[in-house]
Parts: sequence; C-alpha cells; structure tokens
Amino acid sequence: MQMEKDQGSEVWQARIGHELAAELRSDAELLGLSGRTEIVKAGLAMLHRHAAEERMARGVAEFYGGAEPPLPLTVADDDGPAASRSRRKRANGRG
Repeated sequence: MQMEKDQGSEVWQARIGHELAAELRSDAELLGLSGRTEIVKAGLAMLHRHAAEERMARGVAEFYGGAEPPLPLTVADDDGPAASRSRRKRANGRG
C-alpha cells in the first residue's frame, strides 16, 4: 500500500483485481456512493469502526480476566423480560 502525505491529508492506494473492482462499483451504486474516493473512505471508516469495537471488546475481556461479564440490567436473560424488569427495579431501589 502506497501512502503519500499532502498538506494535512494522505493518499492511500492499493491495486485490486478487475472482478473485485466491478463488485465494488456495484456495491457503491447500491449504497449511493459515487466514485472511488467515496468507496475507499467508506471502507476505511468501516475498518476503523471495526477496530474500535475490537479494542473495546478486548478491554472488557481484560477487565473481567476471562470471567463472563455481567449483562446490562436492560437485557433480558433466560428468565425473560419480566425478570429483567424486576432486577432493574431492585437495582434502582424500587422493588
């Protein structure tokens, strides 16, 4: 991948095959993206979000040291939504 700096921005380039390029043009049309720049920016933004989610997940795993993290109070478990609401009320001192 080639990177060139230019006054506060960088150019990132990668050579891809014709088949993938055709698929990406079709994807771009479906998503309302116009041109290679918008396609590449959208892909890089998605990659960045995925990496941020992975960093967060690893941080949670490290914090809990391999133990199962607790579910948020608003998430229903095997007991169903009513049990979840009851736990939430107890946690808020209303039940």
